[in-house]
Amino acid sequence: MDELDKLKNVWKSQDYSKHKVSTTDIYKMLHAKSSSYVKWIFYISIAEFLIVLLLTIFVDKRKYIAVYEKMVMTTIIQIITIISYTIIIVFIILFYQNFKKIHVDCNAKTLMNRILKTRKTVKLYIYYNIGFMLISMFILFYSIFSSQKNNSIYREMSNIPDNLSNKILIISIIIFTIVLVVVILLFYRLIYGILLKRLKKNYKELEQLDK
Repeated sequence: MDELDKLKNVWKSQDYSKHKVSTTDIYKMLHAKSSSYVKWIFYISIAEFLIVLLLTIFVDKRKYIAVYEKMVMTTIIQIITIISYTIIIVFIILFYQNFKKIHVDCNAKTLMNRILKTRKTVKLYIYYNIGFMLISMFILFYSIFSSQKNNSIYREMSNIPDNLSNKILIISIIIFTIVLVVVILLFYRLIYGILLKRLKKNYKELEQLDK
């Protein structure tokens, strides 16, 4: 039982004429907890961005750059990369703004609205990451399989046997993509899902106080 649950139990069982524990006390606790959860969402999003950035910087990309140049796909890769980083930075800014807004003292109704907005922003961020990944993969693999030259370069780079048909290769890629999406969803469910559930719990508690 955490501090908030203990406070609520005292509030429910106390003699109301004495007002030892008020709804204001519970609200302050909910506000502090909500602010902390949103802060962690902001920190995690930054950590996620930095990890991707560091991998991009330190992984040897010379082999892949040479292959993309042969496929005449350098511009596509650059556009996808720029869009990806730009939108991630936009979401980090949104998470920061949500944290700043929820951190400021406000009434229960306003806090509830800010919790809802934060939850929607996080869900949109998750949907964006998965959706953009799927769109990017479709564009890249379409560019590969729609060109005989690119197909041959891709097979050589990936050490794919010549007797393996494109149909089987595409099915394998689709299966891999499905598995990858499931793994990413589980990751986000673990990392962000816990914080979203706690925010949802706080929202329901605020609804009870606001009645």
